[in-house]
Amino acid sequence: MLYFNTLPKVLTPDQNGNYILMTNILTRATLIEELQNNPMLFYTYSIQDGDTPEIISEKYYGDPYKYWIVLYSNQIMDPIWNWPLNYEQFLSYINSKYATEAEDADKTPYEYTNTTVYAYQKVITTTDSFSESSTEKIIPLDEDAYNSFVETNNTYTLPSGLTCSVRATKRSVTLYDHEYDLNEAKREIKIMNNNYVNQMEEQLKTVMET
Repeated sequence: MLYFNTLPKVLTPDQNGNYILMTNILTRATLIEELQNNPMLFYTYSIQDGDTPEIISEKYYGDPYKYWIVLYSNQIMDPIWNWPLNYEQFLSYINSKYATEAEDADKTPYEYTNTTVYAYQKVITTTDSFSESSTEKIIPLDEDAYNSFVETNNTYTLPSGLTCSVRATKRSVTLYDHEYDLNEAKREIKIMNNNYVNQMEEQLKTVMET
């Protein structure tokens, strides 16, 4: 079952006033967020360079035509822009997006994005001695605050006797880093457990028909 086959049909007049039957692509159903976070229903998968929805579908469901389930499970409406670019595609995207600004600065787009600051940040890293796990909090800074910021690293003793270290550092994020992080953030997706795919398809048909 292809996703678009589940969408309702509507009669729409064309430019000549004749009614034609068309698929209503504005109608869609969404997954309940609690279901998406259920580890019994969904696996976490990191998209690798070369992966396509069809390849992942073949890998998990044995059918490349169930690619729409991969997209639907992650509410991906645009598989071109909501799918991570490989390195060559990413560089092409950088070259296209920043061509004008780079030319004005007499640099290549790659040089321009690697030397232009997108954001200044204060990073507070807290680590406890018991679990040795760390949490990170990011606070935006303006350029003046960034330049005057003094990094610190302190250790505190809690009432329980455990110690906690708090390190405050600063960092600048370039345009290249920002674009790279946005692209990498698209890699982690949810894959529906194959045992529930047929049930989901039937429920989707029912929802779309009502």
